[in-house]
Amino acid sequence: MSAEKAKRTLLGIEIPRDELAFRIAQRCLGLNAPAGTNATDALNNMNMHPGAGNGMGEGFRSAADAAVLYFYECINAGRQPS
Repeated sequence: MSAEKAKRTLLGIEIPRDELAFRIAQRCLGLNAPAGTNATDALNNMNMHPGAGNGMGEGFRSAADAAVLYFYECINAGRQPS
């Protein structure tokens, strides 16, 4: 199952991919972005930094997709994430 399909079926709630990815990025990098920071713009900017490999922002988007899929699996299994 794709992360997009899992998001649509996960308790019927929307989980904005870029917002989740940006929140993961902030914790991983120890950043506190100013209020009102646009998650999509911030992730796109991360892709442009030297040494970002295939794109740091894309890496965090991938992490967000993995998190949504994990939540979906846990809900389907009838248990709560720890």
